[in-house]
Amino acid sequence: MTSAGLSRNAGLRIAPALALSLMVLGGCGPSMDRLDELARTGSIDQNAPVIARVQIEIDAQPAPVWALLVDATRWPQWDPEISKVSITQPPGAGSLGPGARFTWGEGSTTVYSKVQLFEPERRLCWTGTALTAKAIHAWELTPAPGGHTLVAINESMDGPLMAKLYSSQQLAESAHAWLARLKKAAEPHGT
Repeated sequence: MTSAGLSRNAGLRIAPALALSLMVLGGCGPSMDRLDELARTGSIDQNAPVIARVQIEIDAQPAPVWALLVDATRWPQWDPEISKVSITQPPGAGSLGPGARFTWGEGSTTVYSKVQLFEPERRLCWTGTALTAKAIHAWELTPAPGGHTLVAINESMDGPLMAKLYSSQQLAESAHAWLARLKKAAEPHGT
């Protein structure tokens, strides 16, 4: 065997070992099929290395809050962190709906998402991937006294080395900022 052939064979043995090492170090977590299954019930991956749970009370009924959430192509109008949203399936859809596939940008990252749970004015949950990350993003709207709405976000993220690259605290801060911008957009007096 030539030295080139030996190198190729050695590389074949090393590549699986490297992949296994990355999985052990960072965890690859459940498959996307399993994450989709969890999301269809409004659940997140409780064993993910990065998890956030945040909520905010909004001085608006659930209907206008829901309208802002599902009108994804307009997210950039009230959330400057989101650069662009495109609903890819069904083609020509103006807003999110059951099974909708959409891509959106946050900073320099493109997220590929699919709606898994759609309960109008109550719950919206999608799964998404970006680079090597896999996530579940679950929204829940609950009517509150005085015509208010309590909006909660539960999110889990996993992928190779995810906990080393992005912390639960960072995810919670990002989710809280998103909720604050949603609150400002949804409240009739704009506060």
